[in-house]
Amino acid sequence: MPPAGHFIDIDTTRIRYVEEGSGPAVLVLHGASSNAEDMRIALAGHLEGFRAIYVDRPGLGWSERPDGNWTPEREAALLAELARRLELDRPVVIGHSWGGAITMRMAIDHGEALTGIVLIGAPLHSGVGDAAWYNSASRIFGIGPVITRLIIPLVGPRRIESGLEDTFHPQPVPAGYAEAVQVNRLFRASVFKANAEDMAQVNDHLARQEGLYSGVTVPAVFLAGHADRVVFTDRHSIPVAATMPNAELIVREDWGHMLHHTAPDVVADAVRRLHGAGDN
Repeated sequence: MPPAGHFIDIDTTRIRYVEEGSGPAVLVLHGASSNAEDMRIALAGHLEGFRAIYVDRPGLGWSERPDGNWTPEREAALLAELARRLELDRPVVIGHSWGGAITMRMAIDHGEALTGIVLIGAPLHSGVGDAAWYNSASRIFGIGPVITRLIIPLVGPRRIESGLEDTFHPQPVPAGYAEAVQVNRLFRASVFKANAEDMAQVNDHLARQEGLYSGVTVPAVFLAGHADRVVFTDRHSIPVAATMPNAELIVREDWGHMLHHTAPDVVADAVRRLHGAGDN
């Protein structure tokens, strides 16, 4: 059963979201291999005074994904329509990890509808390395269903603990995190397939948009850490922020990839400053 939340149909696609609070709008996007509960657990209580919408990105968590080749462009368009349907007036969009790449795509394609963006440990340049074998193999005709339906449900849960330790480094994994976020949801065939589809094509996706960043004028705050083992700050956040006319960069040595759990107050402060600037 899904955690508490709401469902809305966008172009016949069922999307789950959780809404908390009232005030200026904030749309919150989680990263790969995750769901909205990760962001909600980290930021709940820190976004007081805002209407926060935490979304299960299409295909992940308890959301569906439309048929056909899925791209950041299609996802950004669907999320922009979600914001319109929920009557979010020029939200600030927070995106963590791959959700940050999608947030950047929203700024590229739908920037006029946004007040600002907050990117947390976002991969933004291509050349991030080859996809893991199971992500690529899951897309091979004939072999893919065997991997997603038989192998992954057996092998995947055994790697949760070590995977979370690497992702949260250098901070410890919060007690009860895997259960609260229902990490096991990733190993359902449809969810794993959607996540693998994203990750197997990550370099192609980023190559299509990395030349467009300098033209993004939406105010942006980049949050990243030098201790991040998943997305290297020196290759992504630092050089991209330098090319954007309205970008602010905050980097700390001890921040890892899950800095929204480590420093939720910094994330919330970025949202307040962006919305404050948008009111002027």
